[in-house]
Amino acid sequence: MPGAKGQTMLESVSAQAWGEWTALQTRLINEMQLNMINAKDRKYLSEQLERFLNNESTDEAEGYAPDEGQN
Repeated sequence: MPGAKGQTMLESVSAQAWGEWTALQTRLINEMQLNMINAKDRKYLSEQLERFLNNESTDEAEGYAPDEGQN
């Protein structure tokens, strides 16, 4: 993420949290067929990122169930 917001995230988000976010982001993009060229889809994903970083509930891909081996 460019700019000051990206720098703040780089300094304050752990590698583990970022990895969890990128996994969720990938599921959302794939399962909801988001198109990152579409401004509405980018806004939606940005809102989900904010919710994730604020430890609020986020949307999940329909029917997703984590593997038993994951925490």
